[in-house]
Amino acid sequence: MSKNLRLILIQHRTAGDAKEENVQYVLGKIRAAVADEKRTSVPILVVLPELFNSPYGPQFFDKYAELIPDGYTSKALSAVAKELGIYIIGGSYPERDPQNPKTLYNTCTVWGPKGELLAKHRKVHLYDIEVPGKVTFKESSAMTPGKNFTIVEIGPAKIGIGICFDIEFDEFARVYRNEGCNFLVYPAAFPIYTGELHWELYQRARAADTQSYVTMVSASRDYTNPFVNWGYTMLVDPWARVIKKAGEEEEIIKADLDFALADSAREQLPVFRKRRTDMYDVVAKVPLK
Repeated sequence: MSKNLRLILIQHRTAGDAKEENVQYVLGKIRAAVADEKRTSVPILVVLPELFNSPYGPQFFDKYAELIPDGYTSKALSAVAKELGIYIIGGSYPERDPQNPKTLYNTCTVWGPKGELLAKHRKVHLYDIEVPGKVTFKESSAMTPGKNFTIVEIGPAKIGIGICFDIEFDEFARVYRNEGCNFLVYPAAFPIYTGELHWELYQRARAADTQSYVTMVSASRDYTNPFVNWGYTMLVDPWARVIKKAGEEEEIIKADLDFALADSAREQLPVFRKRRTDMYDVVAKVPLK
């Protein structure tokens, strides 16, 4: 059985005011990225940034929120996944709770090659930060935090999904490692200030912690936007080495992931087996799905 996965990370322009235009622009990027791919038995996985259909700010979330899987963005991702026969981790977009329309989530969806919804992850750790003179943001003023871990298997990849601020919590990643995940995926939107400090640091740290592939996927920078993304979409291997990274502009990153590398890293440096669970442990207190 192949241990490989073809990965495509799409760093596209920051979302503008028109949701349908934002979504159609991203679909064009997906089609262009996949057009020259040779079709083999290796699955193709495309990953998008956080909030790719909406500007990033609490004042926008209610306007752009939709039901999943019945909303415009969900139907568009489902259709293009089926059209191209690929898997898509659809970044994230605002989700409206069908039982309570005033409740909103920052939600990542995962789509299979038949257009099926494989999973959805509601952002667990909401981005509330205040660094005087640098950055102030309170995601919890408009969003409700999720309450579940989300794991999906695509070929040889057992993927633990987080969104942006989720990466800053090592316990969250440790639970995924405990469950056998070998790839951590975080659609993200870091501001420039914390991006410069922590973007690469957290990815390499989580890769070293879990001996997994790790990626964070961002939109490109747009200095005319109220929220300026850091950019620099990145992929890190299970030895915590940076494999590839984008710059500030729109860019597509492609890589072949060999999950035998995660297996060998874990065998050669047996951190997981050497943990002293008689002294400490990290456990999930909610169901895993």
